[in-house]
This record gives sequence, structure tokens and C-alpha cells, in this order.
Amino acid sequence: MVRLAGTIARLPRYLKLANALARDSAVSGRRKALLAASIGYAISPVDLIPGLIPVVGQLDDLAVLLLGLRQALRGLPDDVARAHLDRAGLAPAALDADLLTVRVATVWLVRRAVSLGGRALAGARRLLARRG
Repeated sequence: MVRLAGTIARLPRYLKLANALARDSAVSGRRKALLAASIGYAISPVDLIPGLIPVVGQLDDLAVLLLGLRQALRGLPDDVARAHLDRAGLAPAALDADLLTVRVATVWLVRRAVSLGGRALAGARRLLARRG
């Protein structure tokens, strides 16, 4: 979870990168559309995982944004992509590392929620068994 804080702290740099990629004529129209869709999804109130679910509801937005950035960068020559990352203050491996962090954090949170739900059900069963 500590690494997730670093990923979130880099969000302004990722937004700066998204802006630069959207303005770069070297990024294809298709990849710009994917990038725009990922940004739209991230700011849209309509999500696969609602934002009302604490943390996990925001992690899907972050994951989609990072995936959109990665796709836009993959359409560029390596030196151009690296230059964009440098200007945004990001290391070349940061994007993939942050995607992994989001994935690991999501899996951890879902497992914890399932475990907590299971314990709550077990407690409810015990309570009902005492009354029955």
C-alpha cells in the first residue's frame, strides 16, 4: 500500500504526460482516441467499479488512465517516448511499475474485503445458531 501512495503522488506527472501526448502529432489518431477514452473513463462518474467503493473504486480509474498512457507511448519510437517521460519527470519503467502496483493493491484489497465479508457471515451464522 505504501507503493500505491507513490503511484498516486505521480498522478500530476501522468496528467502532464497525457496532455503532452494528446498534443504530439507523432501519436496516431487511434492512440489519441484510446488516450482520450481512458481520461474520459477516469473522470466519468460511470465506472465498472463505482467510485463509491472506497479505494478500489478509484483504482480502476487509475489503472485505465495508466493503460491509456502506455498504449499512447507504445505507438512512438523509443527515443520519443523516453523524451516524453523525461519531460514529465517519470522514469521509463515507472508506468509499468505503477500498473503492477495498482494491480497488486486491487487484489490485496479485494481479498481483504472477501475475508472480512466471510468473517461477518460466520459471525452472523453463530449469532443465529444461538437464537435457534
